[in-house]
Amino acid sequence: MALSCLFIAEQGMAVEPARRIPPPPPPRFDNLDQQLQNLIVQRNLTVPNLAALNIPSISDPIAQLGKKLFFTKNLGGNQTAACASCHHPLLAGADTLSLPVGVNAIDETNQAAHDLLGSGRFSNTADNTPLVPRNSPTIFNIALYVRGLFWDSRVERDRNGAILTPDSMIDQQGRRRADSNFTPNDSLATAQAGFPVTSVEEMRAEFIPGIDNNALREALNSRFNNSMAQFINQWPAQFSTVFNDETITFKHIARAIGEYERSMVFINNPWFNYLKGDLQALNNDQKAGALLFFTPPQNGGAGCAACHNGPSFSDERHHLVAFPQIGVGKDNASNTATNTDFGRENVTNNNADRYHFRTPSLLNIAHTAPYGHSGAYQTLEQVVRHYSNPRGAINQLFGSNVAADINENSAYCQLEQIQGLMLKNSQSCASIFNDAHQNSILVASHLEQAQRNEVPARAVLAPQRGLNPTQSAQLVAFLHALSDPCLTDKSCLAPWLLSPEEQDNFPDQFLLKAVDQDGNTL
Repeated sequence: MALSCLFIAEQGMAVEPARRIPPPPPPRFDNLDQQLQNLIVQRNLTVPNLAALNIPSISDPIAQLGKKLFFTKNLGGNQTAACASCHHPLLAGADTLSLPVGVNAIDETNQAAHDLLGSGRFSNTADNTPLVPRNSPTIFNIALYVRGLFWDSRVERDRNGAILTPDSMIDQQGRRRADSNFTPNDSLATAQAGFPVTSVEEMRAEFIPGIDNNALREALNSRFNNSMAQFINQWPAQFSTVFNDETITFKHIARAIGEYERSMVFINNPWFNYLKGDLQALNNDQKAGALLFFTPPQNGGAGCAACHNGPSFSDERHHLVAFPQIGVGKDNASNTATNTDFGRENVTNNNADRYHFRTPSLLNIAHTAPYGHSGAYQTLEQVVRHYSNPRGAINQLFGSNVAADINENSAYCQLEQIQGLMLKNSQSCASIFNDAHQNSILVASHLEQAQRNEVPARAVLAPQRGLNPTQSAQLVAFLHALSDPCLTDKSCLAPWLLSPEEQDNFPDQFLLKAVDQDGNTL
């Protein structure tokens, strides 16, 4: 090449210098983009740093083992419920119900329907109402939580890295100490995986009543190591592949399930693509909604990012926002006349935490309805309205300004699970959780008292300015931009589902073969 150039030069021909490729012009922002770019810089908005979280691949052997464990009903006390019963990948990592139906599920004809998920799944009780007191949170993106899991963070990591759980010892000051079953190197998902199996309503049923959680887990574990003739299976070989030992412990079970859950990271959404520089990833309504979301109320915004902040859109703290209370309530720390749910107070025994619940992530929020700790709101529009006027939104939900009333034509009565119970039992809506409106107003009143500093409260929703209809629609549009399209694509979710071959060669005979109420395979 050098000789050729020299020859050309010697012939008296001019050599054209190499052209410099000019840098691309800076992006041209319209006013919406410019405002949003300024906010992004000011608030240091970024996408999640997955490398720092050591996310496993679904192809990792331990995640593959966890997938199989996730779908076995053998972890249920009476083999009627699996983890996937309330957290199926094709149901956005949850179950689409306001309140979950765990063990002993039946269908509308009162036939056992342990594999029927979502709408049409009923509790086998006298009135068929769900016994699980809180909405199933999605397991998708569980790896992004670093402080606490469950609505009340009853499984949490303290500032020293220790994991605290319901099995923790309580010290003389009434504080939870580290659960000796776990080390700081364990994931929160591993710790969390050990608790649904202990819940009578979720998975345990009446299996060996009276024993503590660790003894229960050991009893369940014995089903997997071929120590019982009625449970001979192929699990030991499966565990040996991952742990190089056919000896199975419940810690191994929980770790495998936890790693499967942590592999479910779905964050390929328009908002994160926008943060990466694709200005066309959002439409104008979504951009306007983002401005409202991240701008504090004193500057004309909705102030959502005060709690829904960080890459996961959750501060992982607990707040009193007075979402409606439906269902059976949960283990309140003190006696009450109603079946309410004291939330975080049940963990801390501090009445300043009454009705406080952990801020949920908003990633994939468009697919995880119904919303709230009891699944009382079906739409994001209802959720947005609630923050402007909790009492008014609750009354609108139940269709009446009288706390004792439930309007049969109300949005509450249109909830799919409530509709199903009405049709199945030919009953009125008002007869299903007939104190739901009253309990919800009780919580709203507590919020209002806390706003006036009349009762102790750790983190209180401040009075909000109302949004006009256009702003509300823009905010909802932005929330839709937080969803990964993989959630609606079965082929995209296939790695987290059992293939036909995996089902044919399942390690035991308790595989959950999920179907919907029409008998269609999920």
